[in-house]
Amino acid sequence: MTGFLLTELPLYFVFFCIAAGVGYAMLLYRKDSKLNAVSKLLKRGLFTLRFFAVSIIAFLLLAPVVKNIGSTIEPPLIVFAQDNSESLESYKNSEYLKNYGELLSATAQEYEIRDFKFGDKVNDSSAITFTDKQTDISQLIQEVQNKFYNRNIGALILASDGIYNKGQNPYYAGEALSFPIYTIALGDTSVQEDAALTGVNHNKIAFLNNEFPVQIQVSAKKMSGKSANLRVFEGEKLVHTTAVNYKTDDFFTKISFMLTADKSGVRKYTAVLDIIENEHSTQNNKRDFMVEIIDSKQKILLLADAPHPDIGAIKRAMETNANLEVNYFGIRDFTGNIADFDMVVLYQLPSVTNSASAVLQAISKQNIPTLYLLGTKSKLAEFNKLGAGVSVQHIAGSFDNAQGNLNPNFKLYELNPNLQSLLISAPPLYVPFGETTIHSGAEILAYQRIKNIQTDKPLFILNSGEINGRAKTAVILGEGLWQWAIYDYKQNNNQTLFNELINKTIQFLSIKADKDRFRVNVPKLVAENQDIKISAERYNKSYELITDSPVKFTLKDSAKVESNYLFTVSGNSYKLNLSTLRPGKYFWEAETLIDGKIEVKTGELSVAQINIESENITANHSILFALSKASGGHLFTETQLKSILDTIKQNPNIKPVSYTERKTESLLNNWWLLLLIISFLTTEWFLRKYHGTV
Repeated sequence: MTGFLLTELPLYFVFFCIAAGVGYAMLLYRKDSKLNAVSKLLKRGLFTLRFFAVSIIAFLLLAPVVKNIGSTIEPPLIVFAQDNSESLESYKNSEYLKNYGELLSATAQEYEIRDFKFGDKVNDSSAITFTDKQTDISQLIQEVQNKFYNRNIGALILASDGIYNKGQNPYYAGEALSFPIYTIALGDTSVQEDAALTGVNHNKIAFLNNEFPVQIQVSAKKMSGKSANLRVFEGEKLVHTTAVNYKTDDFFTKISFMLTADKSGVRKYTAVLDIIENEHSTQNNKRDFMVEIIDSKQKILLLADAPHPDIGAIKRAMETNANLEVNYFGIRDFTGNIADFDMVVLYQLPSVTNSASAVLQAISKQNIPTLYLLGTKSKLAEFNKLGAGVSVQHIAGSFDNAQGNLNPNFKLYELNPNLQSLLISAPPLYVPFGETTIHSGAEILAYQRIKNIQTDKPLFILNSGEINGRAKTAVILGEGLWQWAIYDYKQNNNQTLFNELINKTIQFLSIKADKDRFRVNVPKLVAENQDIKISAERYNKSYELITDSPVKFTLKDSAKVESNYLFTVSGNSYKLNLSTLRPGKYFWEAETLIDGKIEVKTGELSVAQINIESENITANHSILFALSKASGGHLFTETQLKSILDTIKQNPNIKPVSYTERKTESLLNNWWLLLLIISFLTTEWFLRKYHGTV
């Protein structure tokens, strides 16, 4: 390593530092009468000590630094990764674990090593428990690349059965690696006599008293000619049975049926496949799944003065949302009660032929959210009296063709960025020509774009109603929405963008404002390997977020065992991470104090069991072999562990790497210079004190 000295000022300033040391020492000792009785040798010694101390202090004022240029040798890093998933549970307390530990120790004597376990997640825990519920090999490879970026990785030693059930195919994750993967093939590749439930497809949400579809996947190996019953239970109640005949030794089928949602809440169902004698595994014959049953849908009333293609487009868009129940009537045929509906859509009402005064009065009285769609038949003078968030001073008989342009500052809900291309390119709407006035509290979602010229006229506005205390409203100031739906399908082979625009607007209007001053967000259903993250919010009387009191959280399992927690403050809200919980149903209670009053929230939390690791019990060594071959590594069996270290030593690419380093260090940080100055001054003082010259 070489080094050279630099200062903030030119280096010749060192001579001024020396001159300062000489001058200060001469000033102190040249005419000091107290030193007349001492020897010249002592006087010169004291002079020299003061000279060096002052010169060094003056030199440090130049802010000197030392630049070092040298090289660092980095040894190869060997990364070990052990599959910690349940599919390798048979290796607990095995001879393999002993041999694996010996390989770690032997490698650590010659290389730098890092040891990881992987399954659901990647961690550096030293314990091998074989308890992870899923296996994600691709995440491990990505984690190694990210964690040791720009490090001299010699090799990755990966021990697994090759079964992955999470993440992408590990082969693609390891395609561009710059280091070899040495794989240790674990598990049994022989096909065993076994049947399994390999998947359940179902709705996460269903509505009370409705039927919902369930599809269960069944596979069987080496069980040709045998049969079993597939039964589904809700608690102890049998709700479905199907006979399954295994027609081949490599059998797979999908069984579809309907279940009835007869109770609200999170309902747990259990699918059970009969166990046949000599089955290799029985854990994969049972699978739980949960469905949240909602006790009501949002009821939407769609009223129009006359049929129009726009009505069909809007109705079809809303019907894609399973949480909406759409009821369409002509205004003259509607005899129902407005209060029975959560929201109303009025198409060109009030119109020039029907003022719809009774309906409008009922909407106002019940304070029901409303979506207004204007067009050529709208009676705008009457519409302007409704306080919908916008008014139009229409010039009779005059209309414009207007496309849309999204407002980049719109914040009421998230919009798909691809919606902009739809509004700009789709056929224009037929909009009333005249001056428009936006009322206080209204926000523009899209502006009118007429003949490719951007205007400040609104095409689509929403009003939250917060300022005047009235129900939410939305207004689309144009006729011809059906053309947007057709254009969306023509461009994308679906109407996803159009449907999303309508449904997000309906959702915004129909959701009632939450005026609760204590809110707790707890998921209703999570998997057993998923961290449970909870948040809470507290508000003052002005509905501003506050964090001036603690929030307590109590969790009880089905056996009434209680656990107590305390939320931590995070910004303006509260956070709590329960980590993972055992499968089952839990009851929670959150408590806080607001304005001297105790506020309490309660609810249920269901944790679903995961048996994915038991679905596939046949080891997949081919993926391990492919990984090793593609990366320049090698596959070893569990009895060949002692050969791995020898193979690493023989790889000429696994070697130390030399790096050139440039370091700059300030001399002000060197403790020895301070010590040197102190020693000079201390010695000087001691000699003068000893000779009585102080």
